[in-house]
Amino acid sequence: MMRNLLTRAFIGLLFLPTFSCSKENFADSDIHHADLRMNITDPDVINIYENNLFPEGIEYDIRGDRFLISSVTRGDIGQVINGEYSVFINNPGFVSTLGLHIDHTTKRLLITNSNIDGSLAELYAYDLSGNFIFKADLGALSEGGHLANDVTVDNKGNAYVTDSYGGIIYKVDISGNAEILIQEEAFTPPPGAFGLNGIDYDPRGFLIVSRLDTNQLFKIPFDNPESFIEIQLNAELFSPDGLYLKNPNELIVVNNDSGGENSRVQIFRTRDRWETATLTHEFLSPGNFLTTVAVKRNTPFVLSAHLDILLSGGNQDVFSILKVQ
Repeated sequence: MMRNLLTRAFIGLLFLPTFSCSKENFADSDIHHADLRMNITDPDVINIYENNLFPEGIEYDIRGDRFLISSVTRGDIGQVINGEYSVFINNPGFVSTLGLHIDHTTKRLLITNSNIDGSLAELYAYDLSGNFIFKADLGALSEGGHLANDVTVDNKGNAYVTDSYGGIIYKVDISGNAEILIQEEAFTPPPGAFGLNGIDYDPRGFLIVSRLDTNQLFKIPFDNPESFIEIQLNAELFSPDGLYLKNPNELIVVNNDSGGENSRVQIFRTRDRWETATLTHEFLSPGNFLTTVAVKRNTPFVLSAHLDILLSGGNQDVFSILKVQ
């Protein structure tokens, strides 16, 4: 019961009003639009029939030909193989698992684990057979409440984790040793709000991070993290959640819009190493609470998590992975 109460409160943070940033006008005719409305019989939809699973993170494991998904309510890590769901990793220490990332070089699965009250912020590492490698306690690195959200890795196996409460990005080395890469007032949300969210790594030496409550993207260089900049976009974001860097010049942004009419997937392109970016493709998915994206053989798939139903106290027995094309 306590876990259910906490996870409902956790999802409530995603529905707080957001602040729109003014954007330059752009030519709508230059943007490719598509519709990701969910159709239960659509062959580009993978349905997960699992009562009240409420997944949040997704990754594709190319070696196992499976999707791996987290769970806000159960904490388990699940796998979807040929459309069938099963539990992959069960750990009694999991409360709400959120972000997932597969480091294909080291063959590890990285998992963020948190609690709504801010008392728990952890990063777990497992091998792809489900064997435990390490747990890093991130919340112990500074005072205050913390919530470990999303995770990515660099080309040396170092992990980077966003803290949605503390305005922090953590660095965790391949052995599980954790430190604070950057902690900034500019990233810290007001009390009760939900700040830093999605994160991805650019091999040219920086991170790209989303901030949900203010609809912003940031570029954070490794050589001087305090010299971060806001990426200037020509289009509005709608509660940006998961990120995926398709290549050095293309970024997929998943906007959950709290499950509202502006829920969508956007693809931005840059010509100046992510100082500015232009919207090139937009896939609308009104009414779907989209959280994040995984790429299977160069094709993006997004997770429809129905977290709005969890917030309202309802039940849900089907969740979906939607193909973006």
